[in-house]
This record gives sequence, structure tokens and C-alpha cells, in this order.
Amino acid sequence: MTLSSARYRLGFDIGGTFTDFVLLDAATGGITLYKCLTTPADPAEGAMTGIRAITEQAGIAVADLSEVLHGTTLVTNALIERRGATTGLLTTRGFRDVLELGIEQRYDIYDLFLKFPDPIVPRRRRIEVTERVTHDGQVVAPLDLAEVRAAGARLVAEGCTAIAICFLHAYANPAHEQAAAAVLREAFPTLAISLSSEVAPEIREYERSVTTCANAFVQPLMDRYLGKLLHEFDALGFTGTLRLMQSDGGLCAPEVARALPIRLLESGPAGGALATVLFARAAGLPDALAFDMGGTTAKACLIENGRAEVAPMMEAARVHRFKRGSGLPIRAPVVDMIEIGAGGGSIAGVDETGLIKVGPHSAGADPGPACYGRGGQKATVTDANLLLGYYDPGFFLGGAMSLDLPAAEAALGRLGAQLGLTAMDAAWGVHAVVCEAMAGAARVHLVEKGRDPRRYAMVAFGGAGPAHAVRVARILGIRDVLVPPASGAASALGFLAAPLAFEISRSLIAPLGADADFAAIAASLASLEAEARATLRKAGVADAAMRVERSAEMRLIGQLHQITVPLPEGGIDTARLPEIRAGFVETYQRLYTRVVEGAEIELLSLRVRVLGPEPSITVSGAVGAAAGEGAALKGSRRAWFDGAFHDAPVYDRYRLKPGDSVPGPAIIEEREATTIIAPGDTLAVDAVMNLRITVGATAKAEALVTPGMALDVAKARIEADPIGLEIMWSRLISIVEEMWQTVCRTAYSLIIAEAQDFANEILDPQGNPLAHSPRAMPLFNLTLTRCVKALLEHFPAETLKPGDVLVTNDPWLCAGHLFDIALVTPVFHEGRVVALMGTVGHVSDIGGVKDPLAAREIYDEGFQIPPMKMYAAGVPDRSLFRLMAQNIRNSDQVLGDVESMVTANALGAQRLVAFMEEYGLQDLAALAAVVQGRSEAATRAAIRAVPDGVYESEIENRPLGETLRYRVRVHKQGETIHVEHVEAPPTLPRGGLNCTMNVTAAHSSYPLKCMLTPSVRGNAGCYAPISVVAPEGSALNCQPPAAVAYRTRLSWFIGPNLYRALAPAIPDKVQAFTGLPKSFGFYGRNKQGRVASDHFFMGGGQGASSKADGKSGLLFPTSAANTPVELLESRMPVLVMEKGLVADTGGPGRQRGGLGQRMRARRLTGGTEPIMVGLYPEGVGLKPEGLFGGRPGAPGRGAVKGPDDTTPRDVGTGEMVALFDPATEIEGRIAAGSGFGEPWARPLEAVQADLDDDYITPDGAVRDYAVVLGADGRIDPVATARRRAEQQDSADRDMAATTGGST
Repeated sequence: MTLSSARYRLGFDIGGTFTDFVLLDAATGGITLYKCLTTPADPAEGAMTGIRAITEQAGIAVADLSEVLHGTTLVTNALIERRGATTGLLTTRGFRDVLELGIEQRYDIYDLFLKFPDPIVPRRRRIEVTERVTHDGQVVAPLDLAEVRAAGARLVAEGCTAIAICFLHAYANPAHEQAAAAVLREAFPTLAISLSSEVAPEIREYERSVTTCANAFVQPLMDRYLGKLLHEFDALGFTGTLRLMQSDGGLCAPEVARALPIRLLESGPAGGALATVLFARAAGLPDALAFDMGGTTAKACLIENGRAEVAPMMEAARVHRFKRGSGLPIRAPVVDMIEIGAGGGSIAGVDETGLIKVGPHSAGADPGPACYGRGGQKATVTDANLLLGYYDPGFFLGGAMSLDLPAAEAALGRLGAQLGLTAMDAAWGVHAVVCEAMAGAARVHLVEKGRDPRRYAMVAFGGAGPAHAVRVARILGIRDVLVPPASGAASALGFLAAPLAFEISRSLIAPLGADADFAAIAASLASLEAEARATLRKAGVADAAMRVERSAEMRLIGQLHQITVPLPEGGIDTARLPEIRAGFVETYQRLYTRVVEGAEIELLSLRVRVLGPEPSITVSGAVGAAAGEGAALKGSRRAWFDGAFHDAPVYDRYRLKPGDSVPGPAIIEEREATTIIAPGDTLAVDAVMNLRITVGATAKAEALVTPGMALDVAKARIEADPIGLEIMWSRLISIVEEMWQTVCRTAYSLIIAEAQDFANEILDPQGNPLAHSPRAMPLFNLTLTRCVKALLEHFPAETLKPGDVLVTNDPWLCAGHLFDIALVTPVFHEGRVVALMGTVGHVSDIGGVKDPLAAREIYDEGFQIPPMKMYAAGVPDRSLFRLMAQNIRNSDQVLGDVESMVTANALGAQRLVAFMEEYGLQDLAALAAVVQGRSEAATRAAIRAVPDGVYESEIENRPLGETLRYRVRVHKQGETIHVEHVEAPPTLPRGGLNCTMNVTAAHSSYPLKCMLTPSVRGNAGCYAPISVVAPEGSALNCQPPAAVAYRTRLSWFIGPNLYRALAPAIPDKVQAFTGLPKSFGFYGRNKQGRVASDHFFMGGGQGASSKADGKSGLLFPTSAANTPVELLESRMPVLVMEKGLVADTGGPGRQRGGLGQRMRARRLTGGTEPIMVGLYPEGVGLKPEGLFGGRPGAPGRGAVKGPDDTTPRDVGTGEMVALFDPATEIEGRIAAGSGFGEPWARPLEAVQADLDDDYITPDGAVRDYAVVLGADGRIDPVATARRRAEQQDSADRDMAATTGGST
């Protein structure tokens, strides 16, 4: 019998544990499923075994397959396990450390010991070459081809089989990268070479470098893998077509996968999203939320108009699974399926506040959950579901595995005992908390896109998905849940529905006004389309069958972050401008509620996606074979719903038939999953065997807290339900997190949108903080409450009206200097003020003198805003806006940032009212008291663990050249800590170097929280057991009208002083002195003639700790991020010549301090108006000792080299530099971190690695680490051991002489 050549199509997905196969018979619509173990050592081996097995099972030969569609975790695993090619990097001279510095941001503001992903390419294999282009593609320095050849030869000699090339601004002009690649390919034909201008041609050097290096890292691996796979297929007689699934949901030819393997990073999840599209479309649901929950992870993806949304970037290989910012940013199109929570094996525990937490740790497969009976003792989500009666202990995995119910009950009993709950209540708590966490993360994901989850259906996949889907849907307000057949192989099935596709993008920064260069925009779009079409043409797609989608990343002029806006079909010219603008406004308003009136639009990059035809698929009989014979009802068992057991009938999914209907409560069992139907919900089986669940109406929450209810009564009602409390607390944090995201994406200045120098908070009507964003600037979180209370003294809550916005920047009320503007919006519910939303941000300018060191009192420092209303009942105070515009430089940018903060408050208010209605809260005072009380109790417990005593330390700085000393005394008694600043210089007469008491108290309290309770969610309770005093009239407690603009030059020394003081008591909770960060301010006119003022943020070297070396480049103690060089240069006519680490600067120690870094810059071209640069280095002349024998890191420094200077001129403690010509260069050095422990105790392998990576020089190794180098330049271990022993003996003799002892 001759089979149709297009009848059989096979999809297979190689996962971390299993490989899934789906065979589609196009003639009948029937599918065959198969699953086998993945073979990690050689994934092709397991794949071919499965392919042979599934074709034999279907009674066909491999040769009968017309098409094989493949997704794999090969790229993902290679990045996580760092199992790829030995890779080198060629980059622009002065920028080898871009890959290592990253964004220099602390992704958790309270964790002193953060871990960051290691650079894909170590420093020893990152080589700089001479070349430079500007942001608009002009060549400043030609490429030195001889240097390229020499660098290539060196890297090949060191074993590199792949090289990434990433030059600054290569997205604007790829010629240098292309020339370098041509040289390397000619000299080394077998090298795998990746160019950033091809892999990720978009602005932001760090993200582009990471993506390009990751691509190069996996290129040889992908090439070998595909070569073997194709060879195996040939041997089996396969003559069809092999396609690979890309992360964006489009298929590609093997040639594309070999060239751009990074695009396959999320191929499996992309298949799951496409399967959602397939089943949702068949069920008549064009809009859906895909929900995929497996053993370790839960993910969600938005489906709209029958397609999955594609995002331009993803984060891979996170150090902490649920912490954004802890991974590698990959700039490649990806189906926007985000990780929203834990999986079935995730471990439940109790946090410091006495509430249930689930994840991120997982029990894995071995020992697994307690119920696996393999020795696991900790309760997991699977244990909870078993005890609740959702799982049958004898039918797990279709009966292939039995579960131990008593073991699960014992584990949950131990968990419940910590909470005062029964094992059953604890089980319900675990189930409810994990569902709430997933719903909360999904909600944030949706609202970031301006979407209301209630208008979507949910499609549930994965082994644990159907057991949780209905509850998650109920929390989100979703009414329809669909559980498709074959959910265990969803990704492989989705591959069968995917079209061939290729997306390409390119940065093009241009204003979109009437005078825009539409010809250049049209030419770029045409070029991108031609390139994408050529890729599909090579894969066999006819031009007539191709479909083109175009979009652009746009923003309001001056903003830093962009939104993606679809572009209309046809020509792009002036006539289409209203249509383009309307599309931008619609998208912007959906995301952020409002567009600033009269704001101009700017284009940032263009995207073109070309797709081939979508396969037409009809799937039937997807539940393995035909429906089984006999009754579907298997029996019944007790299952826990709504606080009580119910008798729930249990059905065999394989015996349910189309048209069957089942009311809840009910349990539907199949081999791959169990679906839970709660009371009030209804299940129906549709024509293609989907389970269609209608979620019953949720009863309106009983009023938990009513107006006038006594506080103690209200608190008791909230405390009585610890599970509900955890859920409410988490919801509040998700609201402020959404506010934080809104400011990030709508602000105009680098300092707010990029450096993230702002904070958001929810406060009760009395001004007591309830919740703040975990990523907000710490100082603001601690000072905003005092500011709000001061505003309420002028405008009592009962006098406020909807639409009011209060404002001040008074340094003695707010965050300590005029740049910090606080905006407070009342939240009304049923006619009463129930809360206040607060946002405070550091604007880029506030008027006053340009040279802050010249300021002698507050009146020199800028525009003062006393407590007042910026908006009254929604009407702006035009006089205030005019005054700000008249008195502030670059006022458009500043007022844009203010509007951004107002928008965030308004959005947060909307979310908070919806939260209160959902939970029956008519007042927030009781909830505030409860969460603050929990945090306070956790803090007091942590303080009790510190030995009682009085601890002292002294630190010094030299902000004006003269040495200033500060002595701190920490009184620890019982469960309280009192910080006494016993010695501080008097109020300083100039330079804005003074701190208000508000700032001193905040910078004294924050380090204590980092040491004692880093994982307790922050609010006022965390600081209740802490008191702080400083001498009135001193520089740490100044009085008006003292100058305060540069208060961080004093306040940032408070934390290191406290760490040193408490080191003897808690040595494992402190870090050595960290080189303090710096923001160099640039002010002048840009190319468009606009006045621009931007801040260039750089971090210092982190102090070492008992746990690890310090990170090089970290903006501690802030939550800020650094400023990308490419962004600064696109906004300001300057050229940064170098930004990198300096060898031998990290403080020597058993653990080394992070290195300091250096920045050199000049003006791009000459001009009659100066570009002013605030060159005020921090830590000049300082060498703070490390801890426990660690040595100091190198100090900060600033210098200027004029056209006639032979050597740079040291600027001492700083000056305002005027740049008129390109021949004048500035240099800023950021201080390094100090060491921890004696340097000669540092392991030799660590010293050798530092030598190999140029973190230390040979002279530095000998001098600082007491090593002896051999003739080959490497450490001689025998001679070094002798030298270190002699040094130790000498230290012992010195100690004996000091103490009077003997040796």
C-alpha cells in the first residue's frame, strides 16, 4: 500500500527528563502519543529510539514521515550547565568588562550576599581591538585588522572553537563586525563566529553582548547535534523535511538553527503556547491564557486573536528562579510565556513572619515529595493535593507509581504544628497559597500588558496544571477552563500547528513628527522584510504564500523604555502619521492609563516578522485510542473543598464521551494528570474530548473589616486566617510591583527609568506603610512615611477629594535633598479615604547652582516645593507647573517623570480598590497593624539572636579634602537595637554634604535589616525595635537652611561603619567596605538642540564577606542600575572611551574585594556651548581596612586631561568640568571593595584564576598574596607554602608581642 507523502507528520520535544512524541495522521485526524526518557549525554540517541518506537506502534516506517518538527532544551541546558563551546569575545577597546559588569544592580535590595550569573566568556578570553563608531554609525576610529588577526590567533591557541564579536553601536553600522568576521573566517575556517549586528542588532551593549556570546557558546553544540540527527534520519530512509521550533513559535530550517541557535532557547514552551492556540481555536476561544504546571515550574502565556504574543527579550539561567534580574538577558524573539510559580514538587515552609511559603526549592524526583516514600521529609504541593483527596495514592501516573498517604500526612502535620494548624488545614494552606501566588504573578503579567484576565478563557496543561487550574482561574475571575486531551505532550503537539517564520529587528532612533525621515524608515523596513523573506525562501516557502507583520518599538521623546506598536500595512510616510500615532496612543493608554498631553513620539527600533502558511490541523481521537468501554464513573472519595470534606465522584477520562456533563465536586483521572472540579463548577466534554469547565460564580466576600469595627476585633479576624493573611499580603506587594513597573516604563530620565532611583508604597490613611516594592530604592521606602505624615498635617485625610495629588520635596520632610520629589494620592472607597499611594523619585534636575560643592545653603540648591496640592480634585495647579518649568533645567524631562509617578499612583489606587472589594475590606488599618506586627516580631526574634553588648566602630571620609571622622556605638539589649552616632562633624558650611535626621535614621536602619531580616517583607514593623540618634546640629542631623544636595557623600558611609561595628558579633552576616557608587552628571545640548541632563551611574567594588569575593561593579547601597554607554551617547553628544575594571584594585583577603572601575570620556565634537560634567569622585584618598585581616580596596579618583596637558590633572574631591572640544578627556575611578580574612589564606587556585583573568597583576600577586611565581609566570605551590608559613610565623610573633603572650 502506498501512503500519501504528506499524510504523517511527527512532532517531538526533548525535555530535561522526558522526550515527548506526537504522530499525526492527517487523513484521519488521529494522533499517537509516546514518551521516553531523555538521554542527556546524547539527546539524539533517545530521540531516535522514540521515533523508531512510535512509528512501529503506528504501523508505519520512518520513511513514511513527510515532516518532522522538533523542539529541544539543548540550548537552555547548555546555558544553565555551562556546557558549550570554549568561547572568546572580540570587543571595542576599553569595553571588555561590559559582559561582567552587567547592569550593576542588586536584584534583591536586602540580600548582602547576592549571587550573579558568571559571564559566558571569562575575562581571560575577552580581547579588545581598536575600532569605534558613534550611535548614528559614524566611524570615529577605523578597525585595526592586524589586531583582529592576532586576537583570533590567541583565542584559537587557547582552545576557542567559537568567537563572538560585539562592537559598540554595531546595530547602527555593522561594517567593522563584518570585516572582523571576514578576517577570522579566512584565517580560521572552522571557527563558529557570531556577530552582534546579526544576532541582536539593537541598542544596549550589555544585552546585545550577552545574547551574542550565548549564541556563539552553543553554535558548535547545535551544529554537531543537528549533523548527527540528520545522519540518523538518512540511515532510516527519511526523505522528508526537518524543521526546528524557535522560541517565537515559528519553525525554521536547520541552517537557521545552526546560525542562530539562541533562537531555540524556549522552543518547548513555544510549542505549548501553540497547542493552546490549536485547542482554544477548535473550542471557539480566540483569547485564552495558557497555564502549564509541571513538577518544578508553572508558566503562563497570553493568547489573543488566535495567536501567542511574542516578546523581544527573555531571561535565561537565573541564579534564583523567581527573582527577575538574577539571570542572563537574551535579546531574541520569544513567545511571552513567563514563569509564574512553583510546581508539584515545590517545598512548603514557614517564613520568619509565621506564614506559609511555597518554593522556590523543589524536592525533585529523588527523594521527591514525602509521599514518594523515598526519604523525603518536607511537605510539598503534591503531598498537599494527596492529603486533600485530589490524588488517588494507587493511581498516580496511571497506577505506575503508588503514593504514601501517611508520609504525606506526617510531613504536613509537622508543617501545621509550626502554624497552629491541623495537617489538613496546612494542606489546604499549601494548595491555596501556591494557587494565589500563580494567580498573582499571572495577573501582574497581564496587567503589565493592559489586559483584564476576566475576558480570557484558561487552557490548562502539564501534570499538575489541571489539579490547580480551576482555583487559579477563580482567583483571576476567569469563568471558562479548558483541559485538552494529550496535555502531557502539549509542546510536541503544538509543533504540528506552527508555521515557518523568521523575525528580524534593527534599532533606528528617530523622532516621529511631521519632519521625520520616513524614507529612511521605509528603507529599513524594506531591508528587514527582504532579509526575512530570503530566509523563508531558502526553506522552500513561496513569496506568494508569505505573510508579513511589522511593528515598531516606540516611546515618548525623552523616555527610556519603549512599547511595541503594530505598524499599518503599505507605505510609511507623512500621511500615515496620524494612524501610527493613534496606534501608539491606544497601546500606551491600555498599558499606563494616560498619555502626557502634547508629548512627541520617538521611534527606537523596527521589527519585521515573515511567516509561511499555518498548517491546517484537525485533531480527533487524541486520548490515545478510542474512548474506553464501560462506565466512566470509577467510584468516589472524600476531597476537601471550602473548609470541609465532600464526597466527590471519580471519573475515568478515557471513558467520558462527547456530550457528557459532570457537576462539581468531581475528580477526573487520566494517566498524565488529574482534573479537580470544585462544588458549584460544571464540566462538559466537547466533540474533540476537551474537558470544558464552567467556573461557578464566586460569592461576594463577607465583610472582613467594616467601618467602625474596633481595631483589636478587626486584627483578630485577620489573624484567625493565616492563609488568607498570606494571600492578602502577597496581593498588596503585587500592586506596588505593578506601580514600580509603570514608573520604569513611562519615566523620561535615565536616573529614574534606567537607574531606577525611585520607590512606591501603599500606606494607610494615617501614613503608616503597608507594602512597598521589593526592588525600590531603600532610602525612599524608609523616608516616605515621614513625608506622608507631614503632608497629612497640612491636608488631613478627611479633607482630601478624589483626584487630589499632594507633593513636596522638603529635605527635612522627605528623602533629604531637593531632587527627591514625593507624590501622594488618596485612595477612596465608598466615599472614604482608605489608603494613600506614595511614589518618590530622584529627578534629573531641580535648578540651583550647577556646581553642588559651591552650595552653602538650601537656597543655592534649587526649587523648593513645600507641602501642597499638585492636583486638586483632578485639576492641575498650573502655577506650580509653570514655576517648575521656569526654575528647573530640562524641565520637560522632570515634568515627564512627575507625570509618570502620578500615573503609577492612579493605577495603584485602581488595583487597591479592586483588592479591597474582593476581600471584603472596608478599611486597611487592621491589615496594616497585622502585617507590621508580624514583621516586627520577626525582627525582634532576629535581634535576640545577636549577643548583648555595646559595639563600636569609626570610619572616615574626605568629601572636601579634610579628613572627617564618624564614630558609631551600637547598643544591643534583648530584642532592641539603639544606634548612637556619638561623634560626627558639625554642619558642613558648603558642598551640600549634610544629612537630615530623616536620612541618617534611614541609612542606619536599612543596613540592620540587611543583616538581620533580609527575607522579611519590609514595612514599618521591621524598624520598630530600632532607634537612632545623632547630635543635633551635626552633619548627620543638620537643621535648615543647611545645604544637603550631596548628602550621600556622608550617609553612604553609615552602613559600612555598622557592618564593621557588628562584625565581631555576627561575622557571617556582614560584608567589608564596599566602594561607593557614583553618578557623573552630564548637562548640555544634544544633537537636536534640546537641553539634556543625564546621569551616568557606575558601581563600586563590593566588599568581600565570609561567603564569597565581592562582585566587581555594584551600585550598593542603592537599588539603582548603571547607565548603558550606548544610551548615554544616543542622548548626549559625548564619547565614552573606556568603562572597565582596574587590576590590583580589589582589597586583598581570603575573600577578595570587588575591583574598582574606570570611565574615560570626551566630547564627541566641538561646540560653542559647553557640556558640563559633574566630576566628583567618591572615596578620594580613603583606604578603609577590610574585616578580619582583609586589606583595603583602591580609592576613588577623578582627573582631567586637556589638549595641552602631558598628564591628567587630579581634580581632588571634584569639580564641575566644562567640555568645549574633543581633545579634553575626563576620567572617573570608582573605589574598590575591601577584603575579608588574611590574604595569605586565599586558596592558590583562586589567586591563579585572578592572575589568569587579569584581576591582579604578577606584582600584585607577589606583594598582596605572598605567592612565589615560577619562570613560566604561574604560582609555584611549594615555594609559596614556605613563604606563607614564614609570613604566618611573623604575624604570630607580632600578635604575641602585642598581647604579652609567648610563642
